[in-house]
Amino acid sequence: MAKSASPLGTWQSGLTAEKVSGQSEEIGFLQPTENGVYFINCVDGDRGQMAVWLQTDAGAPIQITPAQFNVRSRVHEYGGSPYIVAAGMLFFVNFNDQALYSIALDKVGFACKEAGVARQITPANSGLRYADFAFDGFRNRLICIREDHRQVDPEKFSAADVHNTLVSLAIGSECLIDGDVLFQDSDFVSSPCLSNDYQKLAFVSWDHPNMPWDVTQIRVASLAADGQAMQFNRIDGQKPGSLLQLRFDSKGWLYFIADWSDWWNLYCIDPEELQGKQAPTCILPLSAEFCSAQWQVGKYNYDIDNNDEILASYTQNGLWSIARLKQDSQGGAGSSAPWSHHILVEGFGQIEDLNSQDGSLYFCGATEFDSHGVYRYETDSESKKSSTRAPRKITGAMTQIDAAEIATPELIEYETANHATAYGLFYPPTNASHQYSAHELPPLLVSVHGGPTSAARPVLNLKLQYWTNRGFAVLDVNHRGSTGWGRAFRQQLNLSWGVVDLQDVVSAVEYLIAENLVDPARVVIHGGSAGGYSVMAGLAHTALFAAGASYYGVSDLEVLARETHKFESRYLDKLIGPYPDAVDIYRERSPIHHLDKIDAPLLLLQGLQDKVVPPTQAEMVCDNLQQKGVYVKYMTFPGEGHGFRNLANQVSALEAELAFYLEVFGNQ
Repeated sequence: MAKSASPLGTWQSGLTAEKVSGQSEEIGFLQPTENGVYFINCVDGDRGQMAVWLQTDAGAPIQITPAQFNVRSRVHEYGGSPYIVAAGMLFFVNFNDQALYSIALDKVGFACKEAGVARQITPANSGLRYADFAFDGFRNRLICIREDHRQVDPEKFSAADVHNTLVSLAIGSECLIDGDVLFQDSDFVSSPCLSNDYQKLAFVSWDHPNMPWDVTQIRVASLAADGQAMQFNRIDGQKPGSLLQLRFDSKGWLYFIADWSDWWNLYCIDPEELQGKQAPTCILPLSAEFCSAQWQVGKYNYDIDNNDEILASYTQNGLWSIARLKQDSQGGAGSSAPWSHHILVEGFGQIEDLNSQDGSLYFCGATEFDSHGVYRYETDSESKKSSTRAPRKITGAMTQIDAAEIATPELIEYETANHATAYGLFYPPTNASHQYSAHELPPLLVSVHGGPTSAARPVLNLKLQYWTNRGFAVLDVNHRGSTGWGRAFRQQLNLSWGVVDLQDVVSAVEYLIAENLVDPARVVIHGGSAGGYSVMAGLAHTALFAAGASYYGVSDLEVLARETHKFESRYLDKLIGPYPDAVDIYRERSPIHHLDKIDAPLLLLQGLQDKVVPPTQAEMVCDNLQQKGVYVKYMTFPGEGHGFRNLANQVSALEAELAFYLEVFGNQ
């Protein structure tokens, strides 16, 4: 079939907004068991309705939680692991009332039909939120994070009124309970982890103004027979660092990830030596990241199998691998015996939620040709003989797109301001039915990730392919401050948000223009949350962009500092400076104070229930720009928070964004 020569940006495409949004699943929080692997995923493509599913060895995954429940926690607003399977039961958090419920499971892991409706364990709509569960089999209880909003004034929010503690929940109680406090001496806690004999409890804690990727501590407590935590010891290291993701091995050694070396690497220590002089041992020093920023609690990038061998994922230069780490048999955890390093899986753009069970490794992953899903890799003795065995995708949307339709990313490394280095992923226009001449340059959509402590990843994102399949080029920027390139690179954003990230976005666009890869007259920019902030800052401080689309973007940093939820309430202390001491910097870097410099058209998309970036920010931008005569469109989405989950809303937003850009290009 002859290829069409339609103008770039207007190509006909079979990738409709419904198709790319409907395949946008949200799979995560894997828990493998002898019956199969449990996980969280949306229902019928609707990210506003989440459920617990079970994938067995045969057939499609089965929804375990009843249809009336929406399984999602509001801890930290971004949530975290909202369920656990233990003691023949499924325990889960219901989003609508944030109460904890339980369902009895049968011998093959399904909900017992005789059990009837789920049993409620904690009070509903009480101001209490739960997430990140561990099971104490010795005392028949759950240990988890509890976030307490009972003292919050709904008319005047204060982060100081929210209290995060580590609590235990007796699962055999006949009445509603809210939990017994085990630890309350820090602003935040996460990652409760019990030793195999249930005598040690380890967890992560941190205090304002730090985020979990800045400075955290590990605390290890001995548990009394009645379950009380005693003799708290801390692991801090010789210098401050981000310590995350705790696991015990069968011998009682504690493993964790820390970035003391500049990279998030894997360490271990004997808890019995915490009061002594023993330093944690780095298992495999690599210039690689063994985890990402902890925006949601309860995710893991490694596991310890039944032989105390470690299965760990890590990223280098944007790509993820999984390796088996095994210590010399003559040594022991923490000894000087070397660890062997054998790669099992490689070439993934993202890997997380890694867990093992009885010779099988499960993880959530995505590649440049396949979207997010659950993968299984056999790690038993037979498979150890082969280094070519590939992981098998066992659940998740199977990509129904021909490879010729998929734009694959090129990792670009470029020089930015002050001779620094930044990175990006460049996707060229790609459509098997269309072609363009070397004399025609494509429009460019610049995408800025949220966070801003996050990363763009080289995975099949159908919403990104929506643009390349229509003749757009796309640039996904990893500015300074992104994760994946070490602590020093991440911290280059400290006190410089709104400066270095914008410099890196501009330098990336200028690089592509200089390489004659894109049309400089048709460069547009979009982003969500922190990325939306970059959109408005970019329109205010540079003339590079013909238009922008801000999804629930930050426009007033002062409002964000004063009104946002507890988890991020001091985030800007690191990114901008302490508030209100640095109020002049907040105002200087807030797009709301530079709207007089914006002349390019702007599309604003905002959820009306957003607790992270309130709708008032978008409303102020819209009103001011309209008074100035700038072309601005403001779309609101009732029922949506910080990120659009409803399928119909995702479709409407994407179609509106495309129409907006084409309208702008048509008026040039």
